[in-house]
Amino acid sequence: MNQNKETTTEITFKNTACTSNCTVRTQEIEEQNPSWNMVKECLQTMFEYEDEFVVLTVADAPDGIRFIQAAQIKDGITVQLGIEGITSTRLVEKTYTEEECLEIFQEFCQSSHVQNIEEYHPVEFMK
Repeated sequence: MNQNKETTTEITFKNTACTSNCTVRTQEIEEQNPSWNMVKECLQTMFEYEDEFVVLTVADAPDGIRFIQAAQIKDGITVQLGIEGITSTRLVEKTYTEEECLEIFQEFCQSSHVQNIEEYHPVEFMK
């Protein structure tokens, strides 16, 4: 983040419902109930093009994680989790390699779970 500007981690978002079991979204597509291969192709495209992103949303969020999203950053791939509370969703993130990102998305796609959530930190937003 820019050290000259104040930031906050107190930003939350409105909870949203997923109308299908799973949805993958990029700049180009929004596909309901995608196969793991389709999600993997979206991620591989994101790895090639720095302005791409991938969002995977699930209807069943047993750990409160409604979606995960990823994009390239200077130091690797940032993976962000949308964690739902009673009234709002907060965003946490961690930086990974491409291989680790694939593993996280595959697990979430297949089980709606993400391991080691406690290692993620709140996303900082400019005030």
